[in-house]
Amino acid sequence: MIKNTFRKIIQRIHLWLGLTTGVIVFIVCITGSIYTFQKELKTLIHSHYSVDIPTESIKLPLENIVNSYKKHSNHVIRRLYDFKKPSRSIILLTVKDKEYYYSYMNPYTGELLKETPLSKDFFTVILYLHRNLLLGKIGTQIIGYSIIIFIISLISGLILWFPKNKKIFKNAKGRKSQFSIKTNAPKKKLTYNLHKVLGFYGASILIVLAITGITWTFNWVDNMLYMAVTFEKKQVEKKITILETPFKEQALDVLKKEIIHQRVNKDLFIYYFPNTNKAPLRVLNSSDVDEYGDSDIYYANPDNGTIIGSKLDEEKNAGQKLKSLYYDIHTGSLLGLGGKTLVFLAGLIGASLPITGFFLYLNRRKKSRYIK
Repeated sequence: MIKNTFRKIIQRIHLWLGLTTGVIVFIVCITGSIYTFQKELKTLIHSHYSVDIPTESIKLPLENIVNSYKKHSNHVIRRLYDFKKPSRSIILLTVKDKEYYYSYMNPYTGELLKETPLSKDFFTVILYLHRNLLLGKIGTQIIGYSIIIFIISLISGLILWFPKNKKIFKNAKGRKSQFSIKTNAPKKKLTYNLHKVLGFYGASILIVLAITGITWTFNWVDNMLYMAVTFEKKQVEKKITILETPFKEQALDVLKKEIIHQRVNKDLFIYYFPNTNKAPLRVLNSSDVDEYGDSDIYYANPDNGTIIGSKLDEEKNAGQKLKSLYYDIHTGSLLGLGGKTLVFLAGLIGASLPITGFFLYLNRRKKSRYIK
């Protein structure tokens, strides 16, 4: 009796939480799946992501790239993405009149290949749909709380997946009913099986993806994960500040020369331009544009490029290491193409659950009306 009551309560929780957040969960999951292979698709589709390597394959200094860009455009440069891979173009994140752009430069000639506003970049739109429904901070909060509800819904779904009679696992037919989908079943039964079986296979992955996703929305989630692996409270890191110093482009090449040989296994170097005269020049290096788990950060004087501080990968404690892996875990890039494929499929399953769940709800309503 108590077990039946508990199960009914869980069913109610699962039903109403799913109905409440279904549309948002669908959007988040489907956009997450689309975004999973964004790096591979961008490189394949867009010609300005790569350049022809000249016979004398010597890249221009970054100072020259910046100065060449300034001749082409009056946008303000915020970041510079420099790749070790010879065929990759340099990417600048620029801004004008509060509109952000990706500006692609040929690293050998300084030619501006293309300039695209982020608002018209397909994968950027997909990313912001995924993060905030294109509604800014309010959208971020809506998605954050919806995903917390989704996590509870997934856990309740796993509880409901376990049959009342555990003996069902002792025979092949019973196990098959729990772990496989009978595609030739009647429509209503097929919908139920799709929801139950796919939900079981996707739930654990989706919970991990959901938790890593909301760390960017809620600091308390990030702090909890930090404490879970370090058993200590996270300390607030002090910002590095400097005496008022103007930024000079030659500092980029001094800093690049200093760090590029230290990190021979890193392909991407992201230079964050100082936004005030009291901020240092900062560079983050990582294995690739979608792999940040082994990233390092260097801080340098903005006028001469001399290093004044660093946060190296090998110096991170367990909590800091986990935080640097959030993106890699969330996108599946931690496990390469196999991991991305897993995340892609999990996203599709996550998007299907609100749909099959809603049809199950409609079927039950029709059945209850018929009984009455």
